[in-house]
Amino acid sequence: MLRWVILVVAVVGLTAATTLLVQFMPDPEESSRVPAEIPAGPHPKVVIDENPTFDFGTMPQHDHGEHTWVIKNEGEVNLDVWMIGKPTCSCTIAKLEGGKKATIKPGVSTTIDLSWNTKEFHDDYSQGATFGTNDPRMPTFKLDVKGKVYPAISIMPPQMIQFPRISNEETYHSPFAVYSQERPGLKLLKVTSSKPDLIVATYRELKDEEKKQLKAPRGYMVDVQVKPGMPLGNFHEELIVETDHPKQPITKLSVGGFAYGPISMTPERVRLPNVNGQKGATADVLLTVRGGKETKFEIARKPEKIDVSIHRDEKTDPGGRYHMTIAVPPGSEPGEIEGSIILKTDRKYARELKIPVTILISRSGTGG
Repeated sequence: MLRWVILVVAVVGLTAATTLLVQFMPDPEESSRVPAEIPAGPHPKVVIDENPTFDFGTMPQHDHGEHTWVIKNEGEVNLDVWMIGKPTCSCTIAKLEGGKKATIKPGVSTTIDLSWNTKEFHDDYSQGATFGTNDPRMPTFKLDVKGKVYPAISIMPPQMIQFPRISNEETYHSPFAVYSQERPGLKLLKVTSSKPDLIVATYRELKDEEKKQLKAPRGYMVDVQVKPGMPLGNFHEELIVETDHPKQPITKLSVGGFAYGPISMTPERVRLPNVNGQKGATADVLLTVRGGKETKFEIARKPEKIDVSIHRDEKTDPGGRYHMTIAVPPGSEPGEIEGSIILKTDRKYARELKIPVTILISRSGTGG
């Protein structure tokens, strides 16, 4: 019986010892900062006035933030504080009130400022700096900022608004969404275009299903309309979105595409990549009028250093085919010619034709 009593006592004693060991084992993270033994004598004591991690909530991209912590010495001797190494990224700067190192007398406080720039956007943004001290109980401490960084204005889809190939005798639509995850109460004020007579936009608030798909708290769906009458050929215009966001009140988008109409151009762009300047060169563009109607053409604008002429194809009947000849005169100086030929016509939906031109003239080119 005595043997069983001794065994029970031994087990209880072992369990108690294990419990005490667990209770007094240092935390793995704390063990890297707190020495195993604190030397005797008076010491400084670091006290941070708030949570060392500051949560700024949400911020727009390309913005600047600052936060200040108060560091107090509640010890009995002077406290030294300095920054260890560099901050976690180049966009984070920590500044001590006294410069690179601060000496704080007992009962006195200093401040540490942390500033950051939100160059990139992240759902989980975090930056910080580490500091050393002569407090044996806290030889190092870290100050951090965290939060979520979003673009001030989000456009979806984010690419250029494109109308790849459209008839200039019809109306075309292309929608996109405007919202701000950083500013849920964003208001869309106005949407205008660089060609308001032909490109217009209307907008409405996002529906619940659209907000769910975009993960947007609120926003707008914008409908871009290209009306009949767009000049034939490639077009590149600008859409201006105005909101009440203080950081980005203006957002500009590109609107581009190619418009065809009652007059087609073959080819749609003139390229002469290797012209012998001494010999010169020519290129031909066929202008075909739908329905074979006779049409008046006027050369409104052309790049300098080239000649442009238009004549009707007499072989066709009725007369709906015209030839535009682009000529690089013999004896032209070497160089690059980049621009567009603009033609005016008497057709309702082909008032203007635009033919891009790219010509490279050299002294010994093969073109002729």
